[in-house]
Parts: sequence; C-alpha cells; structure tokens
Amino acid sequence: MSQLMLVGEPTRTGLRDRVLLMRAQPMFEGLDDDGLLLLAEHGRSGSYRDGEVIAAAGEPARSVYVVTEGEIVVSLAGDEVNVRRAGDAYGGLPLLARVASTLAVARGETRTLELPAPAFESALTENYSLLRNTLRMMGSAVLASRGSLPADPNVPRVIEEGTYHAEPRSMVERLLELRQSLFGHINLEALVDMARQMVEVRYPAGHLLWSVGDVSTHSLHIEAGKVRCIAPDGTSVAIGRGFTIGVLDVWGARVRVYETRTETPVIASRIDFERFLALLEAHPEVGLELLRGFARELVTAHQRP
Repeated sequence: MSQLMLVGEPTRTGLRDRVLLMRAQPMFEGLDDDGLLLLAEHGRSGSYRDGEVIAAAGEPARSVYVVTEGEIVVSLAGDEVNVRRAGDAYGGLPLLARVASTLAVARGETRTLELPAPAFESALTENYSLLRNTLRMMGSAVLASRGSLPADPNVPRVIEEGTYHAEPRSMVERLLELRQSLFGHINLEALVDMARQMVEVRYPAGHLLWSVGDVSTHSLHIEAGKVRCIAPDGTSVAIGRGFTIGVLDVWGARVRVYETRTETPVIASRIDFERFLALLEAHPEVGLELLRGFARELVTAHQRP
C-alpha cells in the first residue's frame, strides 16, 4: 500500500481542478502525471483574509502552502524577511529542516493550495520526478544565497587540507568517510552503492578543474588539498577536505557558474551526475537527506542579519 494512503483518506472533490492548478505553477513544472496526482489527492484549498495568520511562529510545520493568489509575508522577530507570491511556496523549508515555523501572514485576500506535511514528505520518496524537481529548485536557491559559490564567502571557516594518501582508498575506507558525512545515517545498501559510484582522481597544484559556462557533468568530493572557487564578479572562496563542489550547479543551472582551480595538489572522489541520478532513483532517501541539508542552510541564511 502506498505510504500516502496511510496519511488519511484523500478527498476526491475538485481533484481535476487541483491537478490543473498545480500544472500552472512553476514549482511543479517538472513533475510527471503520477507526481501531480499524488500531491493533488491530498491537497486542499485555503483562503485567508488580509492579516490572517497562516502559520504561527514556533509551531511545527504542518503543511506546504503554494500561493495561487495574494501574498504570504514571512516575519522573524518582528522583521519581514520574505514575501511569497503567486507560484511560490511556504512551509517546505521548516518542514525539511525540522525547525519551527516562522510567522506567516496573508497580505491581501490570499488563496493557497495546501499539501499536508506527511503527504508531501512521503511523496518525495515515492515519486522521483517530485524529488528531482525539488532538488533543482532548492539547489538553485542555495547557490543564489551563496553568491553563485559553493560556500558563503562571508562566513568564516577553517580549511583543512587533510592527509595525502599514496594509495587509492579501499571500499571500506570510502564507507567510513561517508559515515562521517551528511549521509551518515542512511541505510548501508545506499552507502555501498554511493561508495561504488566514487572514482578517485588526482590533480596537481594550479590545475583548472572547470570554467564558467562549462557543462555540469559531475561533482568532486575533496579528500585532500585546497581548491579556490571564483565567481564571475571576482569574489572567491577556498575549500578543503570534506567539501563537495559541483553539486549545486548540477541541480540548478546545469552549467558551471564559477571557476575552480586547485591551489595545492588535490585528491578527490568524482561522482558523475547521471550515475548519481540513478542512485537517487534507487535510494530516494539519499535525495531527501540532500534536501534536508539544503533546507537547513536556507533557513540559516534567512535568519542571518
């Protein structure tokens, strides 16, 4: 039985109308018919007067609200931090990041399509098109929040170069490293498949890894060394051991949006994009962990002065 059916009996009233409404929203443009139907079956319409509270501060995220008319004003400690307009959504970030909602209030007569939190999360693991589309949108948002760089250049970080090992790492050593990453608590089968996708590559100091505009075909997980990433406006950030580059531009623009060059000799694990997509389709929990990481970063970025 589908996990979604355990959430509650979906209403059939206006199902076709909800499907058509969702098709018109940019955030759902990449969904297949099954994905739209999964969400539409559990979606419901919401209507709010000007100034009416949609989500109270400090409460758990109960729904994802897709704005179809009007605006949702998001506030933190009395300050307006964001406005969600028609085609935008609110609720996905606190839900995925597992943090309390911020205050969300209707501005003007506002209408929404509301997706209950359990149904939305279940749909992410049941429908690959929804998972991939959500990764695309959130990956693009994270990249924009960093100024088109793999890390925020305004946030101080300690850069570790790690240990330069002479021999390639064994499967067990790769698994141990993955256990220390954000994927550390996913099931062992998914970790083994991910480790098998990783191919060790080595580069000398001063090597150009890619330029702005190059097609995004893979990501690199840095095992040892230091890499400099440079945005088109000249802003740069250095990254070292334990950092993965090339993920967000793969999900977002599909072309490289910053230049990357090694500053020291580098050992990295390469993961090709198409192989990673196949991994996500077989193990959607890996994609869900990525989304949770994206959501936590975006929540932090929105709260930063």
